[in-house]
Amino acid sequence: MEIIKCHYKISKPVNSYREIKKEAEELIRFIHTGPFNGNWNKPFAIAHCQVSETPMAFFVVSKDVLAEKMFEHFVIINPKIIEAPAEKDIGADSTMNTINEIEYQEPCMSFPFRTTKMVKRYDLIKVRYQIPKWYGLKTIERQLTGIASEIFQHEYDHMQGRNIYFETETPVKWWELIGKERSKAGTSLEPAEGLGLERAKENITNTSKTKDYAKRD
Repeated sequence: MEIIKCHYKISKPVNSYREIKKEAEELIRFIHTGPFNGNWNKPFAIAHCQVSETPMAFFVVSKDVLAEKMFEHFVIINPKIIEAPAEKDIGADSTMNTINEIEYQEPCMSFPFRTTKMVKRYDLIKVRYQIPKWYGLKTIERQLTGIASEIFQHEYDHMQGRNIYFETETPVKWWELIGKERSKAGTSLEPAEGLGLERAKENITNTSKTKDYAKRD
């Protein structure tokens, strides 16, 4: 397994853990043992779309992330952001609000030779995802803040065909294009000028973005 050139394919929803079990276990081994090229060798998380041309909707987290109890399992399946408010409460009595925004200096394993980029993220988000259990997939709905929130948003963006460096006009559902002409896709190891791609816009917190998150599938 290895990090592949960045593509703009939306990850396909997972129906059962059996669909992804083999690759999920391989990805767990990969995140801890590599090898990784470039500037970064200790990822917090890796999405399946970063290692597969036919990506499924899941990402795995490292032992360090799990040890900090940011998530309940190594494998996070079908992640969704269901609420990202423009403001958040502060103070014990919740009578004061502040902008629900934080900036992170983010690297990306799909762009191993690029420097980090300052990216604006929501601090507090409400999410839904699934984890594997002996009886099937367990659905979890909860709030995330801080680094856990940043990891979730970064990997969720990957699964929606987006990344922090470049953007393309239309991320595609690869499973609906089988047998059709291949769509245009960028590569993470070539300069943007030669690809017809634009620099990615930094995420800006506003009320309309909450609606965008809610309607993305």
